[in-house]
Amino acid sequence: MLAYNLLLLLILILGICICEIKKSSRNNIVFLTIVSAAMIIMSYLRANTVGIDYKQYADYFTQVRNGGWSFLISSANGYRIEPGYSLLNYIVSRFTGDVHIFMLVVSIIIVCLTAVLLYRYSPVPWIGMFVFASFGFFGNSLSFIRQSIAVAVYLFAVHFLKDKKLLPYILIVLLAASFHKAILIMIPVYFIAHIKVNWKTLASYAGLTAFIMALSWPIFNFITKYIYQYYATREGLYYMMGRDWQTAAVPVITTITILILKDFILKRDPKNVVLINLSVYSGLLYIMTCQHFLFQRFGMMFFTSAILIIPELLASVGVESVQTEAMDKTENLKGYKNKTEKKKVLQERRQAKSKINMHKYIYYYATAAIIFIGFLYNVWILLQNRINLTPYVTFLTK
Repeated sequence: MLAYNLLLLLILILGICICEIKKSSRNNIVFLTIVSAAMIIMSYLRANTVGIDYKQYADYFTQVRNGGWSFLISSANGYRIEPGYSLLNYIVSRFTGDVHIFMLVVSIIIVCLTAVLLYRYSPVPWIGMFVFASFGFFGNSLSFIRQSIAVAVYLFAVHFLKDKKLLPYILIVLLAASFHKAILIMIPVYFIAHIKVNWKTLASYAGLTAFIMALSWPIFNFITKYIYQYYATREGLYYMMGRDWQTAAVPVITTITILILKDFILKRDPKNVVLINLSVYSGLLYIMTCQHFLFQRFGMMFFTSAILIIPELLASVGVESVQTEAMDKTENLKGYKNKTEKKKVLQERRQAKSKINMHKYIYYYATAAIIFIGFLYNVWILLQNRINLTPYVTFLTK
């Protein structure tokens, strides 16, 4: 557990010292570079016992290495319908047979894509990276390799989703699906992500959720009979078991918080309705996870959008949210010769400064709350150890 907590501590210290004390694009680059390097090294050095799916992906890499191109296009290739992942294994295997190098390449892809995403689209990149690490997304990348690559690629499509640009959105989703086909669920999301979030839509979502939960077993039996027969096996039935309420706690709390503050988030950028909807979908899917674990597989894909929406939330309640308004009320006093008008402007200036200070404190308290919840959530994930993240050991010392 120590290695993961040290990583969070590194993000926290560097985030405050580099990004918060003096905000600039250059400092964001420095922060993201250092933290990304730490994550990549940590991912590369892990032993094959760290990450429940590590051995499965290591064995597949060896198969590709030994089988070559003929294996890649044969029916023996279990990931033939996910050509992006198959090709990644093939390309790396042409240069080395060392699975640790393959894991290094995977980590570079996932972490660097996340860092670039946060630099380009996040108003508070260091908080986005803190959420990435503390909410379990980095830990997932040590095990759920295909899904983590797919999500890292997909998150770049959110920008085009906001701008309602269908073609680039679909192309990015298809690229992401070449690593994990489940990401195809994001195609229909394009047509509903801009729906206004109000009590009517929330009631509709809740009704649909209740309907799916009520008919989950008939739906499962139909799908496993005609489409995914594999999931009718014992492993498939395992996915139909429910998780405890703690599994859904933080995703649902995140969704509720976003809904409470949605007006602030939308005031900052009306296009953020997309991120709010993604958060709602993740919260509902995690509620459904309490009935069937299978829904968590989809819930995680939506929940990863938290690395974008939480920084947006902070920015929407921070100083920037009132700074422009305040600037309008702090005009040059030299332009006023009338004492009454000057007195009025001075009063408005004091009110503006007071408002800025209030939002500054709100930002600090909100940041502290995210950090506190993040550390608690990280500890809970590690104590549950559902995907064998602990004990963290390296292949050098194992």
